[in-house]
Amino acid sequence: MDRWTIMIVDDDPNQLKILTGHLIEHNPDFNLLIATNGKSGYEIAVSHCPDLILMDWQMPVVDGVDAIRMIKANKMIRSIPIIMITGTHGEVEKLKEALDAGAIDFINKPFSGIELIARVDTQLKHIEIQRKYLQQLDQLNKQEKEITEKDKAILQAELEYQRKQLTIGTLNILKQGQLLQSVIEDVNRLLICTNDEGKKIIHSLISKLNDKSGESVWSEFEVCFENVHSDFYPRLIERIPDISSREKRLCAFLKMNMSTKEIASITFQSQNAIDVAKHRLRKKLGVNSDEDFVNFLISL
Repeated sequence: MDRWTIMIVDDDPNQLKILTGHLIEHNPDFNLLIATNGKSGYEIAVSHCPDLILMDWQMPVVDGVDAIRMIKANKMIRSIPIIMITGTHGEVEKLKEALDAGAIDFINKPFSGIELIARVDTQLKHIEIQRKYLQQLDQLNKQEKEITEKDKAILQAELEYQRKQLTIGTLNILKQGQLLQSVIEDVNRLLICTNDEGKKIIHSLISKLNDKSGESVWSEFEVCFENVHSDFYPRLIERIPDISSREKRLCAFLKMNMSTKEIASITFQSQNAIDVAKHRLRKKLGVNSDEDFVNFLISL
Protein backbone atom coordinates (compact mmCIF):
# COMPACT_ATOMS: atom_id res chain seq x y z
CA MET A 1 0.00 0.00 0.00
CA ASP A 2 1.17 3.57 -0.71
CA ARG A 3 1.72 6.00 2.15
CA TRP A 4 -1.41 6.41 4.30
CA THR A 5 -2.81 9.90 4.89
CA ILE A 6 -4.58 10.45 8.22
CA MET A 7 -6.24 13.69 9.24
CA ILE A 8 -6.59 14.63 12.93
CA VAL A 9 -9.30 17.18 13.75
CA ASP A 10 -8.85 18.49 17.32
CA ASP A 11 -8.54 21.95 18.89
CA ASP A 12 -6.51 20.76 21.90
CA PRO A 13 -2.73 21.13 21.32
CA ASN A 14 -1.91 18.55 23.99
CA GLN A 15 -4.33 16.05 22.46
CA LEU A 16 -2.84 16.68 19.02
CA LYS A 17 0.64 16.01 20.42
CA ILE A 18 -0.49 12.71 21.97
CA LEU A 19 -2.26 11.52 18.83
CA THR A 20 0.53 12.44 16.43
CA GLY A 21 3.13 10.90 18.79
CA HIS A 22 1.38 7.53 18.90
CA LEU A 23 0.79 7.45 15.16
CA ILE A 24 4.32 8.44 14.12
CA GLU A 25 5.83 6.04 16.60
CA HIS A 26 3.71 3.24 15.11
CA ASN A 27 4.40 4.17 11.51
CA PRO A 28 6.81 7.01 10.62
CA ASP A 29 5.50 6.88 7.03
CA PHE A 30 2.06 8.12 8.03
CA ASN A 31 1.26 11.42 6.33
CA LEU A 32 -0.58 13.44 8.99
CA LEU A 33 -2.90 16.39 8.32
CA ILE A 34 -4.03 18.67 11.16
CA ALA A 35 -7.23 20.71 11.55
CA THR A 36 -8.29 22.60 14.68
CA ASN A 37 -12.05 22.77 14.09
CA GLY A 38 -14.76 20.98 12.14
CA LYS A 39 -14.97 23.63 9.40
CA SER A 40 -11.26 23.54 8.52
CA GLY A 41 -11.37 19.74 8.85
CA TYR A 42 -14.09 19.59 6.23
CA GLU A 43 -12.17 21.94 3.91
CA ILE A 44 -8.95 19.89 4.23
CA ALA A 45 -10.89 16.69 3.62
CA VAL A 46 -12.25 18.16 0.37
CA SER A 47 -8.84 19.37 -0.82
CA HIS A 48 -6.67 16.41 0.29
CA CYS A 49 -9.10 13.46 0.60
CA PRO A 50 -7.31 11.63 3.45
CA ASP A 51 -7.61 7.86 3.90
CA LEU A 52 -8.85 8.14 7.50
CA ILE A 53 -10.09 10.90 9.83
CA LEU A 54 -9.77 11.08 13.64
CA MET A 55 -12.46 13.56 14.75
CA ASP A 56 -12.77 15.21 18.17
CA TRP A 57 -16.29 15.95 19.41
CA GLN A 58 -16.27 19.39 21.04
CA MET A 59 -14.56 22.06 18.92
CA PRO A 60 -15.16 25.74 18.07
CA VAL A 61 -16.84 26.98 14.85
CA VAL A 62 -18.17 23.53 13.86
CA ASP A 63 -18.20 20.59 16.26
CA GLY A 64 -17.26 17.00 15.36
CA VAL A 65 -20.74 15.63 14.74
CA ASP A 66 -21.71 18.48 12.41
CA ALA A 67 -18.38 18.13 10.59
CA ILE A 68 -19.11 14.44 10.04
CA ARG A 69 -22.54 15.31 8.64
CA MET A 70 -20.94 17.81 6.24
CA ILE A 71 -18.40 15.24 5.06
CA LYS A 72 -21.01 12.52 4.57
CA ALA A 73 -23.19 14.93 2.59
CA ASN A 74 -20.40 15.44 0.05
CA LYS A 75 -20.38 12.54 -2.42
CA MET A 76 -16.71 13.15 -3.25
CA ILE A 77 -15.50 12.43 0.29
CA ARG A 78 -18.38 10.61 2.01
CA SER A 79 -16.58 7.26 1.79
CA ILE A 80 -13.72 8.40 4.08
CA PRO A 81 -14.00 6.44 7.38
CA ILE A 82 -14.15 8.62 10.52
CA ILE A 83 -13.26 7.60 14.06
CA MET A 84 -14.89 9.81 16.68
CA ILE A 85 -12.70 10.67 19.71
CA THR A 86 -14.76 11.77 22.71
CA GLY A 87 -14.05 12.53 26.33
CA THR A 88 -17.19 14.17 27.67
CA HIS A 89 -19.96 12.42 25.77
CA GLY A 90 -19.76 8.82 26.87
CA GLU A 91 -23.50 8.35 27.09
CA VAL A 92 -25.04 5.80 24.77
CA GLU A 93 -27.38 8.39 23.23
CA LYS A 94 -24.47 10.68 22.31
CA LEU A 95 -22.42 7.85 20.84
CA LYS A 96 -25.44 6.77 18.81
CA GLU A 97 -25.71 10.34 17.48
CA ALA A 98 -22.11 10.19 16.27
CA LEU A 99 -22.58 6.78 14.63
CA ASP A 100 -25.85 7.90 13.03
CA ALA A 101 -24.05 10.95 11.64
CA GLY A 102 -21.59 8.65 9.88
CA ALA A 103 -18.76 7.82 12.29
CA ILE A 104 -17.53 4.26 11.78
CA ASP A 105 -15.95 3.82 15.23
CA PHE A 106 -15.23 5.78 18.42
CA ILE A 107 -12.55 6.05 21.12
CA ASN A 108 -13.20 7.35 24.62
CA LYS A 109 -10.69 9.64 26.30
CA PRO A 110 -8.39 8.92 27.97
CA PHE A 111 -7.22 6.20 25.63
CA SER A 112 -4.09 4.09 25.44
CA GLY A 113 -1.74 4.08 22.48
CA ILE A 114 -2.47 0.38 21.99
CA GLU A 115 -6.22 0.99 21.63
CA LEU A 116 -5.67 3.93 19.28
CA ILE A 117 -3.31 2.02 16.97
CA ALA A 118 -5.52 -1.09 17.03
CA ARG A 119 -8.57 0.88 15.90
CA VAL A 120 -6.60 2.84 13.29
CA ASP A 121 -4.97 -0.30 11.87
CA THR A 122 -8.33 -2.06 11.73
CA GLN A 123 -9.82 0.72 9.61
CA LEU A 124 -6.77 0.91 7.35
CA LYS A 125 -6.95 -2.84 6.76
CA HIS A 126 -10.63 -2.53 5.91
CA ILE A 127 -9.81 0.24 3.46
CA GLU A 128 -7.06 -1.83 1.84
CA ILE A 129 -9.32 -4.86 1.50
CA GLN A 130 -12.09 -2.73 0.01
CA ARG A 131 -9.74 -1.07 -2.47
CA LYS A 132 -8.32 -4.43 -3.56
CA TYR A 133 -11.86 -5.72 -4.02
CA LEU A 134 -12.82 -2.67 -6.09
CA GLN A 135 -9.65 -3.04 -8.18
CA GLN A 136 -10.43 -6.69 -8.82
CA LEU A 137 -14.03 -5.84 -9.65
CA ASP A 138 -12.88 -3.12 -12.03
CA GLN A 139 -10.44 -5.52 -13.65
CA LEU A 140 -13.16 -8.15 -14.04
CA ASN A 141 -15.48 -5.56 -15.58
CA LYS A 142 -12.76 -4.52 -18.02
CA GLN A 143 -12.05 -8.14 -18.92
CA GLU A 144 -15.75 -8.81 -19.39
CA LYS A 145 -16.04 -5.74 -21.61
CA GLU A 146 -13.01 -6.84 -23.64
CA ILE A 147 -14.48 -10.33 -24.03
CA THR A 148 -17.82 -8.84 -25.05
CA GLU A 149 -16.15 -6.57 -27.61
CA LYS A 150 -14.13 -9.51 -28.98
CA ASP A 151 -17.28 -11.63 -29.19
CA LYS A 152 -19.06 -8.82 -31.03
CA ALA A 153 -16.14 -8.49 -33.44
CA ILE A 154 -16.08 -12.26 -34.06
CA LEU A 155 -19.86 -12.36 -34.62
CA GLN A 156 -19.69 -9.36 -36.90
CA ALA A 157 -16.87 -10.94 -38.92
CA GLU A 158 -18.81 -14.20 -39.16
CA LEU A 159 -21.96 -12.37 -40.27
CA GLU A 160 -19.99 -10.43 -42.87
CA TYR A 161 -18.49 -13.68 -44.14
CA GLN A 162 -21.95 -15.25 -44.42
CA ARG A 163 -23.22 -12.18 -46.29
CA LYS A 164 -20.36 -12.51 -48.76
CA GLN A 165 -21.10 -16.22 -49.16
CA LEU A 166 -24.76 -15.42 -49.76
CA THR A 167 -23.84 -12.87 -52.42
CA ILE A 168 -21.43 -15.31 -54.07
CA GLY A 169 -24.05 -18.07 -53.94
CA THR A 170 -26.67 -15.85 -55.52
CA LEU A 171 -24.27 -14.83 -58.30
CA ASN A 172 -23.44 -18.49 -58.92
CA ILE A 173 -27.14 -19.29 -59.24
CA LEU A 174 -27.59 -16.42 -61.68
CA LYS A 175 -24.59 -17.52 -63.78
CA GLN A 176 -25.66 -21.16 -63.73
CA GLY A 177 -29.20 -20.19 -64.64
CA GLN A 178 -27.98 -18.15 -67.58
CA LEU A 179 -25.72 -20.99 -68.70
CA LEU A 180 -28.48 -23.60 -68.42
CA GLN A 181 -30.91 -21.34 -70.25
CA SER A 182 -28.37 -20.99 -73.03
CA VAL A 183 -27.90 -24.78 -73.17
CA ILE A 184 -31.65 -25.35 -73.27
CA GLU A 185 -32.01 -22.84 -76.13
CA ASP A 186 -29.22 -24.61 -78.06
CA VAL A 187 -30.81 -28.01 -77.47
CA ASN A 188 -34.19 -26.64 -78.59
CA ARG A 189 -32.60 -25.65 -81.91
CA LEU A 190 -31.76 -29.31 -82.47
CA LEU A 191 -35.46 -30.15 -82.56
CA ILE A 192 -35.85 -28.99 -86.16
CA CYS A 193 -33.14 -31.29 -87.42
CA THR A 194 -33.92 -34.55 -85.67
CA ASN A 195 -36.51 -37.34 -85.99
CA ASP A 196 -39.39 -38.05 -83.63
CA GLU A 197 -37.35 -40.37 -81.43
CA GLY A 198 -34.63 -37.74 -81.11
CA LYS A 199 -37.22 -35.10 -80.25
CA LYS A 200 -38.49 -37.26 -77.39
CA ILE A 201 -34.96 -37.58 -76.04
CA ILE A 202 -34.36 -33.83 -76.37
CA HIS A 203 -37.65 -32.99 -74.59
CA SER A 204 -36.75 -35.40 -71.80
CA LEU A 205 -33.31 -33.82 -71.50
CA ILE A 206 -34.77 -30.31 -71.32
CA SER A 207 -37.26 -31.41 -68.66
CA LYS A 208 -34.48 -32.92 -66.55
CA LEU A 209 -32.40 -29.76 -66.89
CA ASN A 210 -35.33 -27.65 -65.69
CA ASP A 211 -36.27 -29.92 -62.82
CA LYS A 212 -32.89 -31.04 -61.46
CA SER A 213 -30.58 -28.19 -62.30
CA GLY A 214 -28.54 -26.58 -59.57
CA GLU A 215 -29.79 -28.63 -56.62
CA SER A 216 -26.46 -28.33 -54.78
CA VAL A 217 -26.28 -24.61 -55.53
CA TRP A 218 -29.80 -24.10 -54.19
CA SER A 219 -28.90 -26.02 -51.05
CA GLU A 220 -25.82 -23.85 -50.48
CA PHE A 221 -27.92 -20.75 -51.05
CA GLU A 222 -30.48 -21.82 -48.43
CA VAL A 223 -27.74 -22.48 -45.84
CA CYS A 224 -26.06 -19.11 -46.43
CA PHE A 225 -29.38 -17.26 -46.40
CA GLU A 226 -30.46 -18.79 -43.09
CA ASN A 227 -27.06 -18.06 -41.53
CA VAL A 228 -27.45 -14.38 -42.39
CA HIS A 229 -31.22 -14.11 -41.77
CA SER A 230 -31.76 -16.77 -39.10
CA ASP A 231 -35.15 -15.45 -37.94
CA PHE A 232 -36.61 -14.75 -41.38
CA TYR A 233 -38.24 -18.08 -42.21
CA PRO A 234 -39.72 -18.69 -38.72
CA ARG A 235 -41.25 -15.19 -38.71
CA LEU A 236 -42.47 -15.62 -42.27
CA ILE A 237 -44.14 -18.97 -41.46
CA GLU A 238 -45.72 -17.39 -38.39
CA ARG A 239 -47.39 -14.78 -40.64
CA ILE A 240 -48.13 -17.21 -43.52
CA PRO A 241 -48.50 -20.72 -42.02
CA ASP A 242 -49.46 -22.37 -45.35
CA ILE A 243 -46.56 -20.95 -47.37
CA SER A 244 -44.92 -23.40 -49.81
CA SER A 245 -41.19 -24.04 -50.31
CA ARG A 246 -41.23 -22.20 -53.65
CA GLU A 247 -42.99 -19.23 -52.05
CA LYS A 248 -40.46 -19.18 -49.19
CA ARG A 249 -37.63 -19.03 -51.72
CA LEU A 250 -39.39 -16.25 -53.61
CA CYS A 251 -39.72 -14.27 -50.36
CA ALA A 252 -36.00 -14.78 -49.69
CA PHE A 253 -35.15 -13.33 -53.11
CA LEU A 254 -37.45 -10.36 -52.54
CA LYS A 255 -35.90 -9.72 -49.13
CA MET A 256 -32.55 -9.50 -50.94
CA ASN A 257 -34.19 -6.81 -53.11
CA MET A 258 -33.89 -8.84 -56.32
CA SER A 259 -35.98 -7.77 -59.30
CA THR A 260 -38.71 -9.87 -60.94
CA LYS A 261 -36.46 -10.34 -63.97
CA GLU A 262 -33.56 -11.61 -61.85
CA ILE A 263 -35.82 -14.02 -59.95
CA ALA A 264 -37.34 -15.31 -63.19
CA SER A 265 -33.85 -15.92 -64.60
CA ILE A 266 -32.66 -18.12 -61.73
CA THR A 267 -35.95 -20.00 -61.16
CA PHE A 268 -36.62 -20.72 -64.86
CA GLN A 269 -40.06 -19.15 -64.60
CA SER A 270 -41.62 -16.36 -66.60
CA GLN A 271 -41.82 -12.87 -65.13
CA ASN A 272 -45.60 -13.20 -65.29
CA ALA A 273 -45.44 -16.36 -63.15
CA ILE A 274 -43.35 -14.48 -60.55
CA ASP A 275 -45.86 -11.61 -60.52
CA VAL A 276 -48.73 -14.06 -60.02
CA ALA A 277 -46.88 -15.71 -57.12
CA LYS A 278 -46.25 -12.31 -55.51
CA HIS A 279 -49.91 -11.37 -55.93
CA ARG A 280 -50.97 -14.62 -54.25
CA LEU A 281 -48.65 -13.95 -51.28
CA ARG A 282 -49.84 -10.33 -51.01
CA LYS A 283 -53.41 -11.56 -50.87
CA LYS A 284 -52.56 -13.94 -48.00
CA LEU A 285 -51.04 -11.05 -46.06
CA GLY A 286 -53.66 -8.47 -47.00
CA VAL A 287 -51.01 -6.19 -48.55
CA ASN A 288 -52.03 -4.00 -51.48
CA SER A 289 -48.80 -3.15 -53.34
CA ASP A 290 -45.54 -4.87 -54.28
CA GLU A 291 -43.65 -2.08 -52.50
CA ASP A 292 -45.50 -2.70 -49.24
CA PHE A 293 -44.96 -6.44 -49.63
CA VAL A 294 -41.20 -6.06 -50.15
CA ASN A 295 -40.96 -3.63 -47.22
CA PHE A 296 -42.77 -6.19 -45.06
CA LEU A 297 -40.26 -8.89 -46.03
CA ILE A 298 -37.28 -6.61 -45.42
CA SER A 299 -38.63 -5.80 -41.95
CA LEU A 300 -38.78 -9.48 -40.91
